[in-house]
Amino acid sequence: MGNEFEAWRGRGGIRPLRGAALVLSWFMLAGAFASAQAQQARSTGSTLSERDLAKSIHNPFEDFVKVPIQAVTGFNVRTNHSAGEAVNIQPLFPFALTRQWDLIARPSLTMTYLPAPNSQVGLNDLQTAFYLTPQSAAKWIWGVGPIFQFPTASSTDLGTGKWSAGPNGAFIYSDGPWFIGILAYHLMSFAGEQKRGSVNQTYIEPDISYNLDSGWYGQFDPPITYDWTAEKRDAWVLPVGADIGDVFNLGQQPMGFQIGAYDFVKHPEGGPGWMIRAQVTLLFPTRR
Repeated sequence: MGNEFEAWRGRGGIRPLRGAALVLSWFMLAGAFASAQAQQARSTGSTLSERDLAKSIHNPFEDFVKVPIQAVTGFNVRTNHSAGEAVNIQPLFPFALTRQWDLIARPSLTMTYLPAPNSQVGLNDLQTAFYLTPQSAAKWIWGVGPIFQFPTASSTDLGTGKWSAGPNGAFIYSDGPWFIGILAYHLMSFAGEQKRGSVNQTYIEPDISYNLDSGWYGQFDPPITYDWTAEKRDAWVLPVGADIGDVFNLGQQPMGFQIGAYDFVKHPEGGPGWMIRAQVTLLFPTRR
């Protein structure tokens, strides 16, 4: 999350899609990996409780594949105070490096609709985050690694035109019904279109949730960004709100659904005043 808020402001025109092969290759590989995990999940079964499945939706270091698909509607966007739409897919793929360490890969791709003036639909820049995390961690969990952002957006409104990278990490406390964590990264550009402005942005995502035995949960999970290149009045994106969700089985497929609303206490000029977001998460739990 985070990219679509900047995209809804809009500053440029349409250009040919760049990096489409990279995006397509990434998600074809992701689909094959998820399919393999699904077959393994059906053959081995899962011993996770409904509460554990609910907590796995929040956990960026889960040891099985999950595929969250999130739809966000932002209101009072741009000068016409219209509604903007964004759909994000951010699958999680764990890899066991050794008996002590896991590598987590999380690609993130967003498609955004920008309202008038100059309304358009297209892809945002592709992000991919990696985390190195200890495999035995249970109550206190942490992970660190790099994050990369590629200039794959289909228009100048929807992307930065820059290659960017930076540090990335998260720290989590999980015990009983409580899941409390914080994820953060910082992106800085190092190459790309010279005529475009540089990228220097911090992203912080606190997550506090209470998860019931039945699988229902309440969650506070605001995506906060600070743009170090913007004027102070336009630097912050600061939403406040909450989500409610549940986990269930659709046939033999475990999945979760949540919906929430957030008001933007601070946002750049042209950004949304408030948003509604809904998320479906496909879960592929396996036993190690």
